[in-house]
Amino acid sequence: ALRILEYMGRANVPVHKGASRPLRGRFSYAYYYHGPAGLTVRLPIPKSAPSDSTARETIVATARAHPGEVTLIALGPLTNVARAIQDEPDLPSLLRDIYVMGGAVNVPGNVTPYAEFNIYDDAEAANVVFSSDANITLVGLDVCREPSVRREDAEWFSGKTRGEQLVARIIRNWFKMRPEDDRYNLCDPLTVLAALQPELFTFKQATVQVETDGERLGQTKAQFGAGRVRVAIDVDVAAAKNGVLAGLG
Repeated sequence: ALRILEYMGRANVPVHKGASRPLRGRFSYAYYYHGPAGLTVRLPIPKSAPSDSTARETIVATARAHPGEVTLIALGPLTNVARAIQDEPDLPSLLRDIYVMGGAVNVPGNVTPYAEFNIYDDAEAANVVFSSDANITLVGLDVCREPSVRREDAEWFSGKTRGEQLVARIIRNWFKMRPEDDRYNLCDPLTVLAALQPELFTFKQATVQVETDGERLGQTKAQFGAGRVRVAIDVDVAAAKNGVLAGLG
């Protein structure tokens, strides 16, 4: 995060250390998918350092300072969010909403037949978050596999801005690293886009439970019709891709 912010000329944006372990066990890392540095490109060593407060502390402090105003977007395992809820049980009511990139409700998972990576990597934390009273929007594999960059349109990012140039390098290197794949999914950008332009998505309300043991570890089971979780089930593919591109301008 520090490397990217300095590359983008935004070193003033604070970065807070997250949890080094899930609620149970150890994290697994997707080096096979994102490369050993997580970006497929090498950026200069950052001159800045993380802030003194941790991610969980910052989530709680910010929500307390601005009750009902904060939208939290979680793009990885939900450990920091779960720890913050454990630290401050009123956090779900203090936050305006939480957007979660994760889960596979009506489609197969990407780490097991049942589970998506972010939920699988800390299923206990995901269960804490989805069992809370927070207003949650879930953007998972049900929608993020279609708005993708295919190998043949890797030039989709023209490289006009610094952000586009970095993304173009990441995607091109990723295709070189993974010759067996023909598309690069835009899961994280889509989750941010859902918070900014929800009209591009179709949602259904649901109660979501997470399997925390056994063969189906990390499975997200949704009961539609009621509940506090909005599950993204469809997206305007063309508009979403354009929205992601516009966000890099």
